[in-house]
Amino acid sequence: MNNDEQMKAGIMAASGKSGRVNAADFDSAELRAGPTLGQGLYLIVSGPMPQPGAHIKFLPVVGDFQPDYQQIELAWEARAANDHDGTVDRTRSGGTDRYEKSMPLSGLSGKKGIELIGANATKKFNLTGH
Repeated sequence: MNNDEQMKAGIMAASGKSGRVNAADFDSAELRAGPTLGQGLYLIVSGPMPQPGAHIKFLPVVGDFQPDYQQIELAWEARAANDHDGTVDRTRSGGTDRYEKSMPLSGLSGKKGIELIGANATKKFNLTGH
């Protein structure tokens, strides 16, 4: 069973960083209020584009009914240059292509918060206010 099949079956447990072959690196991750009052929190992530034309995706890890920290993996898939869905903001910084990706967190939090899991690192966000 490969990593994607394990994720769908809910038996994959990420530790430290993602074990996915197509995991994406990130160098910035933060929570922001939605652009309109009442929209809740959004996870905003940015980093180096893994390859030209890549599409960055958030993949919530299925498994526990309500874990302490809901794990969300950051992954990418190759796409044709003209197949752009508008969700990834490609920028250039220091000669390197970068991405910025956001997702609403409504209904995705664990008991304490979320844990972003990328190829290079993980980052926990406590959403309980404690």
